[in-house]
Amino acid sequence: MLFPFVVFAQEQSKDPKAMALLDKATAAFDSKKGITADFTITIENTRDDKKESIPGKIWLKGEKFKLSIRDVETYFDGKTQSVYMKDAQEVTISNPNEEDLKEINPLMLLKSYQTGYKMKFVETVQEGGKLLDVIDLYPEELKSSHSRITISIEKESMRLHSVRMQGKDGINTILAIKKYDYTAVPDDVFMFNPKDIKGIEVVDLR
Repeated sequence: MLFPFVVFAQEQSKDPKAMALLDKATAAFDSKKGITADFTITIENTRDDKKESIPGKIWLKGEKFKLSIRDVETYFDGKTQSVYMKDAQEVTISNPNEEDLKEINPLMLLKSYQTGYKMKFVETVQEGGKLLDVIDLYPEELKSSHSRITISIEKESMRLHSVRMQGKDGINTILAIKKYDYTAVPDDVFMFNPKDIKGIEVVDLR
């Protein structure tokens, strides 16, 4: 008897407008040829009022990605992840699960919003001459390290503009996309071969 009520409550936590916008933004990342994006990650510490911005680049193709931030490059070919630290001349190889991937690649949130989150459309704002649709996600899991995730989507192109992850510890992470490139990305971009680098130390956790 309670089942219809539970289903209704779950449906009410999914704002239809927010869901439709996220569906369209996700579709923009599902290019079979791949997509490349330049971005900036800002770490905001509200406890001591400090900020640090770090430029980066990501290559995406389906579930595969390569992420380059400072001197660390992360490769994921759909199964195996390789984290190459240039300064240490070390690579760590593992087979991550979905939760691991979301911690490394914030853009994976766009492919996981349908379960585990309440959502609502907040507003449309203008920033830098662009109209942005703003959506808030609230993790249903109380143990989540984030209390809220705010996603901004360009209204005209339906492309992701930014993701803000509000941490319960007072540390927020903001990912802002600066540039998109839809040039085809070959599959070998997502694969890392330790044999290509002389003297590299390999830590295999598989």
